[in-house]
Amino acid sequence: MKNIKVKLFSGASTALVLSIAVFFGIFRAALPGVINFSPDCKLSECGFAGTTLCRTADGYAYYFGNIPIKTAKTVVKERQNVILCGTPFGIKIKSDGVMVVQTAEKSPAKDAGIREGDVIISVNGENVRTNSDISRAVQLCSDSTSVVLERDDREMCFEFTPKREDGCLKIGVFVRDSAAGVGTLTFIDPKTKTFGGLGHSVSDVTTGETIPLGSGEITRAEIFGIVKGKSGSAGELCGLIFPGSETGKLTKNTESGVFGDYSGEISGDIYPAAFKQEVKAGPAQILTTIDTNAPKAYSIEIERINLLDLEGSKSMVIKITDPELLEKTGGIVRGMSGSPIIQDGKFAGAVTHVLVNDPTRGYAVFAENMLSEALS
Repeated sequence: MKNIKVKLFSGASTALVLSIAVFFGIFRAALPGVINFSPDCKLSECGFAGTTLCRTADGYAYYFGNIPIKTAKTVVKERQNVILCGTPFGIKIKSDGVMVVQTAEKSPAKDAGIREGDVIISVNGENVRTNSDISRAVQLCSDSTSVVLERDDREMCFEFTPKREDGCLKIGVFVRDSAAGVGTLTFIDPKTKTFGGLGHSVSDVTTGETIPLGSGEITRAEIFGIVKGKSGSAGELCGLIFPGSETGKLTKNTESGVFGDYSGEISGDIYPAAFKQEVKAGPAQILTTIDTNAPKAYSIEIERINLLDLEGSKSMVIKITDPELLEKTGGIVRGMSGSPIIQDGKFAGAVTHVLVNDPTRGYAVFAENMLSEALS
């Protein structure tokens, strides 16, 4: 019996040691190997998840208490200054190609291997940008149809015979060539007039895939109502897009937001942008518009930094704490994506997603991620 207890204890100890080793391995891998900073940064006050950056003989390293975790390269960069908006804007996108959102059962396209999320570029050698382009190209084919598409950044070609139904040739796909909606404009660079908004990509509502940008514009929009969020049901800012009121051209649709060239009137306060390692768990504010009035600052709490998505659109977990905003919206609602976050007088990030089971909480993207994408 004593030997059995010793073996059990030994096994448990080994498992504990392995668990700790795996945890620190993941933790170490998640810490960025390159840190951008400006001369006014206090690197001794920077770090992630309880770590601090300390100078070493070879440069800098992350320390957890007195334990060195990982070395880091530092790159000096000029701190960006931007105008923070927090205002609603309309988004209109035409895709680069046509996205497949569904394939019909036992259809020529599905049998050939075409699937949801594929982006059709050409049919029988004719470039396609709209639903009608595909329909016209298919009708001109004879015995065989050649479809070129993009899937996971790879170009692929499929050949198959369309089916004739009701006097028309059909390949059996449902497609979408455009998208429109209302979000929140995050910032405008006063020097370049580059804008950024949403904090996440415009994606197809059916497939969830990012819509490849062919062309697009942003317009004036106004909030006229609120559907309050509750557990299990995301709320929404009900917005009205004003046709013919273009305020900018879209040039990018990325995981970190939508970006482009701003042509409307520019107003608002200028804020310095925080580098990601400067953003901390603690009190902050979001700047957002929930009615027809001007944007207003509301209190939030940055609950934690998400080490597993430092470069993505879910870099932080945030919680709405402002009683007025909670009363009116229930927390984070659709249309609020892109609302800038301010911490310690700096532009820290932007709201991106709501947690449907708890609308008081959601995710946010780092300001540095948005600005890197906007200026690249």
